[in-house]
Amino acid sequence: MEPLKNERRTLHFIDIENLSESMILNEEAVREAKREYLQVIKPGKADQFVIGVSHFNLTAATFGWGSGVATYLVRSGQDGADLALLNVMEDRQLTDRFQCVSIASGDGIFAGAGRVLRGRGHSVKFIAREFCLSQSILQIGCECLLLPSMIGFREEYELVS
Repeated sequence: MEPLKNERRTLHFIDIENLSESMILNEEAVREAKREYLQVIKPGKADQFVIGVSHFNLTAATFGWGSGVATYLVRSGQDGADLALLNVMEDRQLTDRFQCVSIASGDGIFAGAGRVLRGRGHSVKFIAREFCLSQSILQIGCECLLLPSMIGFREEYELVS
């Protein structure tokens, strides 16, 4: 299948626990994280989403983000979801079909991958929550966008429910 003509395609890597600022997810927090992310990124029709998540958060991630609209990589343990995303980022057969790469995480573990992707000619953008962006990401010179913290949203949701 050929990409849409004249459209820059972006491959979105979503560290959903980092983007939602929580190790324990609920659907509403994931939905809000998705809304904010899409509002800032404004994805194109040919963009693809890859979401890294631990097994115990898969249900909330799938129902919150949506099934059939993303590929979910499930891996648990310390940095499990991050490592699953990094494995896919290393796949040149996949990444080379996209001009742009968006990494929704502020975790420093992604700095090296961002540097490599940028070195291969991709436009790389990091999207992270304020106060959650690693210095190592800032040092590689990629564009970084900060979203407001979700801590107030989570507290409001917990009080209502």
